[in-house]
Amino acid sequence: MGGVSPHAVKKVLLIMKLTFLLVFVAALQVSAHVSGQGKVSLKLNEVEITKALNSIEKQGTYRFLYNSRLASINRKISIDVSNSEIKDVMDHLLAGTQLTYKMLENNLIVVLAADLAQQDIKITGKITGENGEGLANVSVIVKGSDRGTTTDFTGTFTLLVPQNATLTISYIGYSSQEIAVNSQSVINIKLARSALQMDQVVVVGYGTQRKIDVTGAVGQVKGDELAKQASPNPISGLQGKVAGVQITNVGTPGSSPTIQIRGLGTYSSNASPLYVVDGVWVNDASFLNSADIDNISILKDASSSAIYGVKGANGVVLITTKKGKGKAVVSYNGTV
Repeated sequence: MGGVSPHAVKKVLLIMKLTFLLVFVAALQVSAHVSGQGKVSLKLNEVEITKALNSIEKQGTYRFLYNSRLASINRKISIDVSNSEIKDVMDHLLAGTQLTYKMLENNLIVVLAADLAQQDIKITGKITGENGEGLANVSVIVKGSDRGTTTDFTGTFTLLVPQNATLTISYIGYSSQEIAVNSQSVINIKLARSALQMDQVVVVGYGTQRKIDVTGAVGQVKGDELAKQASPNPISGLQGKVAGVQITNVGTPGSSPTIQIRGLGTYSSNASPLYVVDGVWVNDASFLNSADIDNISILKDASSSAIYGVKGANGVVLITTKKGKGKAVVSYNGTV
């Protein structure tokens, strides 16, 4: 059996080295060719955006991914650029459309609708009061949507929102605020207390509500109207001022008038309503001076007086007396 000559072995090794060298040089040339094609040249007149993207792809550097059903993707454009950056070219192609683009790895460019490009971001924050205390159960809503959350007992919250969203912050007793996110990840908010006008409030049970929010029938008379009448009893001054309220004056000196709210509907022999003076239950309001009364509210149906239970079955007369305001004031009212 014949052996392989050393000359043949050296020849094979030399061929392998030359082949490797040629492949390496070719790879360097391809890399240099691709790097030199980062610039884009286009000269097109009244062509669809899709055709312009195809022309860029044919230059060998960039690839595009898009949905052919996108709005404005078939819009016709004209462009004349030479050795321009891809960013400038794409901004020119998509100007005035509802499209945007994103650069991905390996020179892949995704064209998509502008509204889909708005990714949600996670924001956190803390809502505090005027003294820096955390406010619990504050409502944090994305304006124009049903997306929202509430703060925990420390006043902190976490929410996923669009980058350009606007937050609506609301809390009982505090002024509402609208805060623009502007891509912020941390938003701390300080709420200020709201000023509530007392002439828009009526007493309901042990608390207060705005008059417009009370669903039941409520009649109200100002104390100034009662003070104008020459009546020693403030209840007598209600006669003819509230619909559904019937007042009968007995005429005996020192006696209290009888009052019936929407007829006779009593659970016992006593048809008198329940009197509540500044939150305190009393059997009669004859001891009050009309000049000392700020307003009288009369609850005339079951829904408005339900909080008082069976004691309010005949209706409820809520009396709010005047309170000190600022400097001391002395007034005199005499009747002859």
